[in-house]
Amino acid sequence: MKLLAYLTVIGIMATSCTSTRITKAFKAGHLDEQASGVLIQELETGKVVFQHQADQYFMPASNAKLVTFLEATRILPDSIPTYRYLETKDTLYFWGTGDPSLLHPDLKGDALLKKLGASHKVLVLADSDTNVRPLGSGWAWDDYADDYSAEISSIPMYNNQVRISINSGNIQVSPTYFVSQVTKGESPFVQRGLHANTFEVPPVQNMPTVAVPYITSAKQTADLLSFHLNKPVLALPKSFDARSALAYAGKTDSLYLPMLHFSDNQIAEQLLYLIAAQKNWVGPTNKIIENLRKEDSLLLPLKWVDGSGLSRYNLMRPKDLVGVLLKLKAEVDEARLFKLLPESGRTGTVRKMVPATNSARFYAKSGSFGNTYNLAGFYLNAQGKMFVFSIMGNLGNRTITAMKQDVMLVLNALR
Repeated sequence: MKLLAYLTVIGIMATSCTSTRITKAFKAGHLDEQASGVLIQELETGKVVFQHQADQYFMPASNAKLVTFLEATRILPDSIPTYRYLETKDTLYFWGTGDPSLLHPDLKGDALLKKLGASHKVLVLADSDTNVRPLGSGWAWDDYADDYSAEISSIPMYNNQVRISINSGNIQVSPTYFVSQVTKGESPFVQRGLHANTFEVPPVQNMPTVAVPYITSAKQTADLLSFHLNKPVLALPKSFDARSALAYAGKTDSLYLPMLHFSDNQIAEQLLYLIAAQKNWVGPTNKIIENLRKEDSLLLPLKWVDGSGLSRYNLMRPKDLVGVLLKLKAEVDEARLFKLLPESGRTGTVRKMVPATNSARFYAKSGSFGNTYNLAGFYLNAQGKMFVFSIMGNLGNRTITAMKQDVMLVLNALR
């Protein structure tokens, strides 16, 4: 009994010392001078070692991808539901599931192309544009031509982006379907029409590859497929029925990794449509999230409006994100989870963030846009103790780099 009491006292003292260090680190930076919320607790015991406005709402930015990740791991199988199809005597009807891998420059999915290419029937893309909202609610309107704002669609192709480069004055375009729609302009930057797939490149001799989102629609997708397959693909909306089947190809982890490591917004958004396909739901995004909220009470306290976190309408609390992380830890194999989450000093968006203690490390998802930096994940200190944490910083009139340094001050106190 004396030994147990002694160990209990030692544990309390250790927790107290950690809390004191974190408090000093929190005040040493600038987190207390802006809208910020923090929750850090021991993973094994659940003891809270530090909290600051942990029950207040903040804009999560790409920390929202952790919610998308959790729901996807719960609903999607190991393989990607890549398209839905129905064959009659003379027609192959097909619907997109939102699978973002088709002709993606890194993922290189081709399952749908193989199916369509091998068919001798009339090919009908039966998707309806009413089931997809290309741009998310609360996205910045003037980001439409930036690579991180690729549109949402039922059948993404080429990551829904045109890639343009200039080599010795020669303009190179991928996919080549858009070659005739690219001209030289006067702006020093690549431009795209607000309401048209017309592109202008700067008057230079050499330019590295720039990815620009193109405007999507079922008709545009059918045209791209026709061009790629060199045979007609018709766009005729048709509700799928019970006779249609889902085809699977590729691994879902191949989508989770770039979403988490490189914060790929388009993949995050499309994962919601993959969930809908698996559930036999239809979009747009707000309907999918509404259905998910009906099934999972964990989502009820959140204001969750998109899959990627691009929307400034999203609102989440540090305690919500810690709750999501705890569910992930309980439901996903640890080795797999820590491979998919970026690791400090090694991978993804935290590869340049290195704890002050060499043997310490963390696995975490960052989330940032102007005036906002958040980090949520798991911290393993030098003694082998693991913590789960969420640090949210909003409305900081400082650079993202400076805000990262404040977050590292707090994490380094967990040594």
